[in-house]
Amino acid sequence: MENHEYFTKEDVKEVLIKMDIQNGSHVCVQCSDRFCSQVIGGAQAILDVLMEQIGEGGCLFMPTFSYSVLDPACRKDEIPLEEWKKVRDYQLGYDVRLTNAESYGTIANQFLKNEGVIRTSHPVYSFSFWGFVQEKMIGQKNNYPISFSSVLSSFAQEHAVNLLLGVDPKNSVLIPAIAKTLNLGVTKVQRAYVKKGKSNSVRTFLVMKEEAKEVPEILKYCHQKREVLGNESIYLLYLNE
Repeated sequence: MENHEYFTKEDVKEVLIKMDIQNGSHVCVQCSDRFCSQVIGGAQAILDVLMEQIGEGGCLFMPTFSYSVLDPACRKDEIPLEEWKKVRDYQLGYDVRLTNAESYGTIANQFLKNEGVIRTSHPVYSFSFWGFVQEKMIGQKNNYPISFSSVLSSFAQEHAVNLLLGVDPKNSVLIPAIAKTLNLGVTKVQRAYVKKGKSNSVRTFLVMKEEAKEVPEILKYCHQKREVLGNESIYLLYLNE
């Protein structure tokens, strides 16, 4: 069994202060399940200290992706061809209130339980927000990949930061948005199921897929700060001017 070093809310707050996260900050969080398990009080303790630090005038947001509602053809490496029809027939479809978040699931699903949290309607690549939220932040369109014009718009306007708790910068949600801005990677069409009454409807949408070899170049467009808490690395990413 892996031995954990445990951290308190005060430990996390100290790191936030060192990284200049303060009242009114816009913070996009990605937090590993492992990091959550090392904080006494778990994901909610992390959320509590973040909300206290930025206040209601700030904005706390994060990816709440739900890959399980993708059509089997988009998950062909996971689902055998002979199972596609069954999955399509019994798929529950995306529900903004009920569908589980699978990306950084521990903190993402805890975040969704908090009062005042708003989740976008994108069937797979949804984001959720708390605090000061402008309409364009939640106006996530299916025919437009993750970008700085909607869910990540505060990076261009409010000098938002991407806080990575136990997450490598190469997995930052900024990467596909930067790739789109630079016309890197490949735009692909995917489809997913959305809950509509007692049945499902099919939605198609665009995603940006950057190549692994492009990621180091993309990260050059971000400033990075790094702190260490016990055995965990914590990164802060924000865009170059």
